Amino acid sequence: MSLFETSKKEFKTAFNQIIKEGKEVDNYKIDEAALPAYAHKNPLIDWLFWKRIKVAYNFAINQNNCEKVLDFGCGSGILSYLLAKNNFSVTSCDIEFKPLNFVKNKINFPSTIEFIEGDILTKDLPEKSFDMIFAMDVLEHIDNLEPYIKLFERLLKPTGFILVSGPSENIFYKIGRKIAGNRFTGDYHVTNITIIKKAFQPFLNVSTLKKLLFPVILFEIFIASKK
Repeated sequence: MSLFETSKKEFKTAFNQIIKEGKEVDNYKIDEAALPAYAHKNPLIDWLFWKRIKVAYNFAINQNNCEKVLDFGCGSGILSYLLAKNNFSVTSCDIEFKPLNFVKNKINFPSTIEFIEGDILTKDLPEKSFDMIFAMDVLEHIDNLEPYIKLFERLLKPTGFILVSGPSENIFYKIGRKIAGNRFTGDYHVTNITIIKKAFQPFLNVSTLKKLLFPVILFEIFIASKK
């Protein structure tokens, strides 16, 4: 079994345990970090969420001279864990680590990951220090994207990539959320992947990497690089 599949099984077990703990955890925070989605029994939901992680992971491991990565809005830490296991130098950040700490109580993360809690705009990270920046299903939570996009551009090495994924928020996506259950309201989303993509275009070159369809676009993954 591959590292990805082994890790997926381990994380899904941990997520289910956290969800079952109920009142001992902050349900809103674990919903926002998508733990119920990654642990969902529905095959389509399972495919949609884990496919995005797999696309990002495969893209990273197939890049030459890619060593240092930033996982922005790392959530439950799945991607950070996978990349660190593949000997990437990983910096993981999120506005708060409550969901991640629940997961870290269940899973031993590599000690090489640097964790930064709080708004990354307030942190002193060196310019041109990352080969790749991931923003997986996080930017739809942010009203004012421009300061973060400008920061990503400063932190990215000249030959590096930013990989972004997010939901379409179209009617089919919203219907899917209702079918998935009452823990999938998406009320913490303030934008969608189309608006996010347009926000990047004045500052960086942007191209689509993958669209996840069933039968219409539910999620899109795009890459951005310096002009």
